[in-house]
Amino acid sequence: MDASNQPSTPKWLTKLQQHSWEPEILLSGIVLYGMFKVPDILDEFLIFFKLNIFGNSQDIDNLVALFKMGIYWLITGLILHLICRGVWIGMVGLSYTFSDGIRHNKLKYKGRFKEKVNRTPSYELIVIRLEKISSSLFSISFMLFMSVIGGYFFFLILIVIPFTILYLYFDLGFSGTTFEIFQIYVLIIVGIAFIGLADFLSLGYLRRFNWFAKIYWPVHRVISILTLSRFYRPIYYGVVTHFNKWALFLFLLVFTFVSIAGAGSIANTTYSGESFSQLELWGSNQGYTAYSGYYDDQNKDKFSTRAQIPSDIITGDVLRLFVVANITSEDAMLERMPLDSLEEVYPDTTGAALKLMIISDFYKIEIDDNSVPIDRWFFHYKAHTKQRGYLAYIDIGTLNEGSHMLKVSGPKERYSSAFAIIPFYKDVALTDFPSRRADESEKSDPDFQPKPFGIRD
Repeated sequence: MDASNQPSTPKWLTKLQQHSWEPEILLSGIVLYGMFKVPDILDEFLIFFKLNIFGNSQDIDNLVALFKMGIYWLITGLILHLICRGVWIGMVGLSYTFSDGIRHNKLKYKGRFKEKVNRTPSYELIVIRLEKISSSLFSISFMLFMSVIGGYFFFLILIVIPFTILYLYFDLGFSGTTFEIFQIYVLIIVGIAFIGLADFLSLGYLRRFNWFAKIYWPVHRVISILTLSRFYRPIYYGVVTHFNKWALFLFLLVFTFVSIAGAGSIANTTYSGESFSQLELWGSNQGYTAYSGYYDDQNKDKFSTRAQIPSDIITGDVLRLFVVANITSEDAMLERMPLDSLEEVYPDTTGAALKLMIISDFYKIEIDDNSVPIDRWFFHYKAHTKQRGYLAYIDIGTLNEGSHMLKVSGPKERYSSAFAIIPFYKDVALTDFPSRRADESEKSDPDFQPKPFGIRD
């Protein structure tokens, strides 16, 4: 199209372009405030999904981790944008305050120092450059965010949702031939995704070949719809046509590598910063770690999804144990002891009592490798953790003062390891021991004289 035939830019758009920094700064601040809260919300969603809907899928962890990476890219870009805008505002102020720019004659530099100062651009030119950099950062931040989210939706729609529907609503077990068919389907989807990724990284290089363009066009349309590319495609094409292609290719390559590696690290990391820690002797192996999520009084945010007790130091003869209910264990319970069969055997027993009978048969509780009988289980909803589960009260009156290990496990023929191994310390109160009360009484007697160390009666 000839330039003479192109529509003129509306005045309102020209004015908006000149004042684009105002909504940019406002949106950056608002979005940053919201984005810092999103990862915690995603963690809560992940815990709820794995406990109440489907608990055996690592795919959900990976997809949520990928979503988090998109959030982190957006946060990083917007922080850089705000920094550039801060420098830009400072330069705008300097261009007004020092309208004559730098007074080179007052510096009296010599040689290369003088040449360097003379090459320093004017405040006005710096403001213009920073304006372009800031606006580009703002747009590119959302492009990176939307591209990661687009990849998330691609796999969500084509793999996760079909898998969930077939498993939950059609009760289709993924074993044998069914599993092989689904594996082939997943490989095809991954192959299509790889072609789309190669096209994205190469800046559309393969589209320049006529034969490939004809074959790739329908695939590209499907990928574009599922990855929501219409929301960031204009930014992508603008960046491709205005930046150095090799530099942009390397940047997108690093972006892709960091996103995939970062998502994998997030999905498999239990503790914050664990991936970067250089500690060799520290570990998080079950049975050797006093995980704070096991204890109600220690961790209000990252609580255990397996089991919990009030504290790591127990005073008294009763230990309250809360076992978190989850869909995976429930499926195993019903497979081991079907509810319908129990209803036939115990027709006069209530449904709640039958369910607790199944739960009691399934969970095995041990302290220091000794089996502990549970008189009765109760259904329980833990308000501050928003978890459903089963509550039991354990008599620990016979335990000596000191460290002990509480183990929660399932049937040995099905589970090779325990669900949770919780260390705790039993602190014996003075009121529990008459001999100690006697010692205290003796010490309170004004005529009491302590015996020298090593001398007995």
